[in-house]
Amino acid sequence: MKKAVLGGAAVATLLAALFAPEDEGSIVGPATATTRQVERVAPPPFVVAAAPQTNRALAIEPRRGLDDEEAATLFAKQSWQPETPKKIMLDQQAAQAALPVAHVDANAPPPLPFQFLGRFVDEGKAAYFLQAGERNVVARPGDTLEERYRFDGVVQGALQFTYLPLNLKQTLAVGDLN
Repeated sequence: MKKAVLGGAAVATLLAALFAPEDEGSIVGPATATTRQVERVAPPPFVVAAAPQTNRALAIEPRRGLDDEEAATLFAKQSWQPETPKKIMLDQQAAQAALPVAHVDANAPPPLPFQFLGRFVDEGKAAYFLQAGERNVVARPGDTLEERYRFDGVVQGALQFTYLPLNLKQTLAVGDLN
């Protein structure tokens, strides 16, 4: 391998010597120095002026400490992503909790604690998926839920429940149940 590289280098050197331009006897001479006259100009006279007035906007001031609010948000998580739906829902619940409480009728049932998640049909029998707080519940017509509600079924596109302590009907609108 080394012999091939050395042989190739020798051939390249030989070819460069053969095809090099002819030397016409010109020799580059030493560099000559040239000088030129520079007109000298006297520097402007040094004038001592009164101390300039300082601009407060440009003044350097000592470093100030952060207040508690600035310090708390110094390394806070920041994102360009929109807020998650769960956070939005929690904010809406907090806003509703802050609203003044209207007069509550003693004979009225409390609002339904259920949210509709979906429906499943197996062998012609429908089961409805509900969320009660943090729990998921599967309800079929006739089931007792949360020991206070009975699921009666679907009436005109809405889920119907009976609040058992007062034996009052309540509906949960769910839209299209296809």
